[in-house]
Amino acid sequence: MNIRCLPHLNTKQAWLDFCKREVSSCFIESPEAMVDFQTTYLMITVLDNNTRHGKQAIKYSLGSRSSLKPAWKFIQACDFNLQMMIDGLAEINFDGNVRDNSLLKAHTDLTVRKFFSKDRSIISPGNLGRLIPLTEAPSLWTLPHLSRLLANQQFRGLRSEQLALPGNDQFMVEYKGIPAPEAQELLVGIINQPEQWQVRPHPNDAGRLIIVHQDAPLCSFEPDFTPPTPKLAQRGTRWTSSA
Repeated sequence: MNIRCLPHLNTKQAWLDFCKREVSSCFIESPEAMVDFQTTYLMITVLDNNTRHGKQAIKYSLGSRSSLKPAWKFIQACDFNLQMMIDGLAEINFDGNVRDNSLLKAHTDLTVRKFFSKDRSIISPGNLGRLIPLTEAPSLWTLPHLSRLLANQQFRGLRSEQLALPGNDQFMVEYKGIPAPEAQELLVGIINQPEQWQVRPHPNDAGRLIIVHQDAPLCSFEPDFTPPTPKLAQRGTRWTSSA
């Protein structure tokens, strides 16, 4: 699933617009974070330019089981400024009484947790770059080009290219017993360990690209430069706009 990247969440209007989205889960460019407010809990995953997978990231969960109001009041108390929220949460001593922190004293119904993210596929926007759709084939294929195709599902005919004979260095025999990996799996692998991956034109089919992992052909597909359909749907906000 593609996740929208917003420039910031540091104003009241930005938060209201965010919560009207069809899926209120987004990466934020500044400060680098992933914010999810699809339930009664506000989830903030703190990222930085070096975060290459989500298990390195600290995640905060704030909210109440019965109502979204405690989380929304916390957002209001921080003046709708995501940076202020992250800075305040970073100062909390989670080994002691969380309620003793001045940031949370007024929020008696608010439950706050801190933990490491379990989602390996979360990658910081600064590390990932802008994965905008490709509109034409580049003169030389690189991993950033491949990542853009995978992120925007701009391919068709994904198939395995693993060889029946281990160690064979010819791109000739397709091993049909192993399914091709999913696009997200490929993308996460490329971002986490780019030195292990290559992309090049298929030697037997000029219309296809072949993906090589650890010097062995893994899979191939035909690139599709048709831009994905934009998602414009919005939902109604779950609260009034009064501060």
